[in-house]
Amino acid sequence: MQRPIIDIPPDFAGKLNMNWDIEWRGQSAGDTNLGVTRTTYNAFPRWVGEPAMVLVHSEIAKWRALRARAQGLVGIYRVRILDPVAAIDYAAGTPAPIPFDGDIWFDDGTGFENDLAAFAVKAANPGATTIRLYCETPGGPPNIGQIMSHDDWPFMVTAVRQVGTWIFDCDIQMPLRSTIRYGDLVYWEGRGLFEAAEEGMGNPTYAASRVSQVSLSFREVLNR
Repeated sequence: MQRPIIDIPPDFAGKLNMNWDIEWRGQSAGDTNLGVTRTTYNAFPRWVGEPAMVLVHSEIAKWRALRARAQGLVGIYRVRILDPVAAIDYAAGTPAPIPFDGDIWFDDGTGFENDLAAFAVKAANPGATTIRLYCETPGGPPNIGQIMSHDDWPFMVTAVRQVGTWIFDCDIQMPLRSTIRYGDLVYWEGRGLFEAAEEGMGNPTYAASRVSQVSLSFREVLNR
């Protein structure tokens, strides 16, 4: 069965607190006679997160409808990982939304997302831990610790070296998981495909105040 992909809209993604990490999935194999701890890695690493957000009034109903589209554990959520600490400095400028041709907007006055992205100027294969990017964007080069993504596979920048005008080599973890070709877009704000870790994830509870604290539990979908 084809699993539906549900995009979490920017207005919800912006409410999620930062709670994302790489689960390396190591398992202890016990200690040796010399007291050395042994760890085995027999599963692919993945991103996991348990973010939360506060919803008020009509936001609760919209979120409830989005959950229904996901059908519990069936659907896949495309989540933007927004990090206010290590992300790009938006004081340098935020791109405006894009309308349809003819300056036509959606009924609610919004347009298409206009996300900041860098361009790959060197091909890289899965398993690579360094990528080369052209980064003439607001805010300059990526920041160390910034979470970026390519083809909905997130990764973290661990080191940055300038090698030319607006060209930077970025060390990344986890290693690249999809082929990067020359000219591919690498998004400044990481995004990935995640599934709910439990059936009832994100069910909003609220009373007369119409305010709900929603807790989420995501794990990255590796089988695509």
